[in-house]
Amino acid sequence: VTVTQVIQSQKELVMGKVCSVLSGRPMANLEEVVTVVKAIEHQAEEAGLPGLLSRSLAPSHTAAKQQALTGRRRSLLMGCNYLNTSNELHGCANDVRRMIPVLKKMGFASDDANQLLLLDEEGWEGPKPTKANMLKALEWLVADAQPGDALLLHYSGHGGREPAEAGGFHETLVPLDFETAGMLRDTELFEKVVKGLPHGCRLTCILDSCHSAGALNLPYIFVGTEDQLKKAMAGEVVRMAMEMRWKSDLEKWAAGSSKELFSDVGSLGKNAWQMYQDGSATGFVTDEAQNQGLAVGEVVAISGCRSDQTSADVADVETSFGLSGTTGSAGGALTSALVEALERLVMEGSEITYADLLEQMRQELAKKGFAQVPQFVSSLLVELKQPFRLDTIWVEDESEQ
Repeated sequence: VTVTQVIQSQKELVMGKVCSVLSGRPMANLEEVVTVVKAIEHQAEEAGLPGLLSRSLAPSHTAAKQQALTGRRRSLLMGCNYLNTSNELHGCANDVRRMIPVLKKMGFASDDANQLLLLDEEGWEGPKPTKANMLKALEWLVADAQPGDALLLHYSGHGGREPAEAGGFHETLVPLDFETAGMLRDTELFEKVVKGLPHGCRLTCILDSCHSAGALNLPYIFVGTEDQLKKAMAGEVVRMAMEMRWKSDLEKWAAGSSKELFSDVGSLGKNAWQMYQDGSATGFVTDEAQNQGLAVGEVVAISGCRSDQTSADVADVETSFGLSGTTGSAGGALTSALVEALERLVMEGSEITYADLLEQMRQELAKKGFAQVPQFVSSLLVELKQPFRLDTIWVEDESEQ
């Protein structure tokens, strides 16, 4: 079989898929794209063209179980209302106060040695969530972290976006004094909070703010249902296909050179195949690819919305979510939905999986008319069909090997 025969035998099949993408016509589903590219690569290998096969890149996913952590518990909760400013919110400090008793029931003590509060509310005499105080508190949270430790960060306040130097945006947390001190960028938070955590340490983050899915620059985002997963992956395949140099490849093909076309087909195939394998096995797709492998600690974050969405400040959470017990009835939509779910679990002594908790919060907010869609992002690929915990890590389950 010659290279020319390989090209001619697959020309209409491959370029039909490519042209469908480029012209905007409905694209075949991801499984079909993967199948086509794999067939091309197989024939290319038989024709003596090395380096195109992507089967070896498909990762092997090891079954996982949760292991309880026996080290210290430490929590940092920050609620910023931006009192007496044009940016004023009304429920952020309430979010913190509603979260404290829930965390206590889940093993996180509320004494000064193990819990730090930054609040902006009337009558509060403790530290406020200025940028300097937030950075100092974040350093306290992760200082001397050891394997076996369980850490928790809860933030309720404004979230922002700033243009990134290389295009796109930085997602941010917004300190009380952001107009003079600036915001806390996702890249800074990743470096200061995520990157240095040791293997065997768990950090759970609850971010009730706008644009919060990207606020920590974590590499993996859970898409959720199978339909959502396929839509997300198909959209990524379109993006990758649009980045290929098809016009130039075809011109070189017509001039007798086939390697450029095969290189781009192979690249598309490898990326699509790996993405399909990752997503079908875990429910995650890659968000911040440059941070894959840079964090060895286990960081999981529940965010109030996607990076392109805003999060709501609810005027009356007692009516909307059935929550009470604090001065004032305002609160963040995410914190309210999460507290409602966790209080029910604690009261009933029941369990819920990570995936089901996320879906329950999404449905609860949608039912109450909120457009925001809570997200689950993480530093590592984790198994979300396990019961929700704040003090465990995922380890290989050797019994399933």
